[in-house]
Amino acid sequence: MQILSTTGGTINFIPRQSIDNTKTYSVKVISENQNKTIFTDNTASIGSIKYYSNYALSTTLINGEFYNLEISNSTDNIVIAKDKIFCTNQVIDSYKITDGVFTQHNTGADEFIFYTS
Repeated sequence: MQILSTTGGTINFIPRQSIDNTKTYSVKVISENQNKTIFTDNTASIGSIKYYSNYALSTTLINGEFYNLEISNSTDNIVIAKDKIFCTNQVIDSYKITDGVFTQHNTGADEFIFYTS
Protein backbone atom coordinates (compact mmCIF):
# COMPACT_ATOMS: atom_id res chain seq x y z
CA MET A 1 0.00 0.00 0.00
CA GLN A 2 1.19 3.47 -0.89
CA ILE A 3 0.54 6.26 1.62
CA LEU A 4 0.48 9.70 -0.01
CA SER A 5 -0.53 13.22 1.02
CA THR A 6 -3.29 15.30 -0.55
CA THR A 7 -0.75 16.77 -2.98
CA GLY A 8 0.54 13.38 -4.17
CA GLY A 9 4.06 12.07 -3.65
CA THR A 10 6.49 9.41 -4.82
CA ILE A 11 5.16 5.95 -5.59
CA ASN A 12 7.72 3.15 -5.14
CA PHE A 13 6.94 -0.21 -6.72
CA ILE A 14 8.51 -3.40 -8.05
CA PRO A 15 7.36 -3.91 -11.65
CA ARG A 16 6.40 -7.31 -13.07
CA GLN A 17 8.83 -6.73 -15.93
CA SER A 18 11.95 -4.62 -16.37
CA ILE A 19 11.47 -0.95 -17.25
CA ASP A 20 12.65 -0.33 -20.82
CA ASN A 21 13.19 3.31 -21.86
CA THR A 22 12.17 2.48 -25.44
CA LYS A 23 8.61 1.65 -24.32
CA THR A 24 5.75 3.91 -23.27
CA TYR A 25 4.18 3.58 -19.80
CA SER A 26 0.89 4.84 -18.42
CA VAL A 27 -0.29 5.47 -14.86
CA LYS A 28 -3.94 5.42 -13.82
CA VAL A 29 -5.39 6.33 -10.40
CA ILE A 30 -8.97 5.25 -9.68
CA SER A 31 -11.02 6.55 -6.73
CA GLU A 32 -12.69 3.75 -4.76
CA ASN A 33 -15.39 6.06 -3.37
CA GLN A 34 -16.29 7.67 -6.70
CA ASN A 35 -15.55 4.53 -8.77
CA LYS A 36 -13.99 6.59 -11.55
CA THR A 37 -10.56 7.41 -12.92
CA ILE A 38 -9.30 10.66 -11.40
CA PHE A 39 -5.79 10.75 -12.91
CA THR A 40 -4.18 9.41 -16.08
CA ASP A 41 -0.64 9.91 -17.40
CA ASN A 42 -0.23 8.20 -20.79
CA THR A 43 3.46 9.12 -21.11
CA ALA A 44 4.64 8.43 -17.58
CA SER A 45 8.29 8.93 -16.69
CA ILE A 46 9.28 5.91 -14.59
CA GLY A 47 12.54 6.05 -12.66
CA SER A 48 14.58 3.15 -11.31
CA ILE A 49 16.58 2.84 -8.09
CA LYS A 50 18.43 -0.46 -7.58
CA TYR A 51 15.69 -3.10 -7.25
CA TYR A 52 12.55 -0.98 -7.50
CA SER A 53 11.02 1.70 -9.69
CA ASN A 54 9.34 4.98 -8.80
CA TYR A 55 6.89 7.51 -10.19
CA ALA A 56 6.21 11.06 -8.95
CA LEU A 57 2.43 11.53 -8.68
CA SER A 58 1.42 15.19 -8.67
CA THR A 59 -2.35 15.28 -8.43
CA THR A 60 -4.77 16.36 -5.73
CA LEU A 61 -6.11 13.52 -3.61
CA ILE A 62 -8.83 13.61 -0.95
CA ASN A 63 -7.73 13.13 2.65
CA GLY A 64 -8.86 9.81 4.19
CA GLU A 65 -9.78 8.13 0.89
CA PHE A 66 -8.49 5.01 -0.85
CA TYR A 67 -7.44 4.79 -4.49
CA ASN A 68 -6.39 1.99 -6.85
CA LEU A 69 -3.17 2.40 -8.82
CA GLU A 70 -2.46 0.73 -12.15
CA ILE A 71 0.80 1.12 -14.07
CA SER A 72 0.89 -0.33 -17.59
CA ASN A 73 3.32 -0.91 -20.40
CA SER A 74 1.29 0.84 -23.14
CA THR A 75 3.55 -0.42 -25.92
CA ASP A 76 2.82 -4.10 -25.20
CA ASN A 77 -0.53 -3.49 -23.44
CA ILE A 78 0.64 -5.25 -20.24
CA VAL A 79 -0.11 -4.24 -16.64
CA ILE A 80 3.22 -4.14 -14.82
CA ALA A 81 2.08 -2.99 -11.36
CA LYS A 82 -1.06 -2.66 -9.27
CA ASP A 83 -1.34 -1.19 -5.81
CA LYS A 84 -3.63 0.62 -3.39
CA ILE A 85 -3.14 4.25 -2.29
CA PHE A 86 -4.31 5.76 0.99
CA CYS A 87 -4.30 9.55 1.28
CA THR A 88 -3.49 11.24 4.60
CA ASN A 89 -1.73 14.41 5.73
CA GLN A 90 -0.79 12.91 9.10
CA VAL A 91 2.81 12.04 9.82
CA ILE A 92 3.24 8.37 8.96
CA ASP A 93 5.08 7.48 12.20
CA SER A 94 2.26 8.77 14.39
CA TYR A 95 -0.69 7.93 12.11
CA LYS A 96 -3.82 6.56 13.77
CA ILE A 97 -6.86 5.65 11.70
CA THR A 98 -9.12 6.87 14.53
CA ASP A 99 -7.40 10.25 14.90
CA GLY A 100 -10.12 12.81 15.68
CA VAL A 101 -12.90 10.22 15.42
CA PHE A 102 -12.96 8.62 18.88
CA THR A 103 -12.27 10.25 22.22
CA GLN A 104 -11.35 8.40 25.38
CA HIS A 105 -13.30 9.24 28.51
CA ASN A 106 -12.05 8.75 32.04
CA THR A 107 -14.73 6.96 34.01
CA GLY A 108 -12.85 7.15 37.27
CA ALA A 109 -11.40 4.33 39.29
CA ASP A 110 -12.84 0.96 38.43
CA GLU A 111 -13.60 -0.41 41.87
CA PHE A 112 -15.50 -3.64 42.39
CA ILE A 113 -16.95 -5.26 45.48
CA PHE A 114 -16.69 -9.03 45.58
CA TYR A 115 -18.98 -11.07 47.81
CA THR A 116 -17.89 -14.52 48.81
CA SER A 117 -19.75 -17.14 50.72
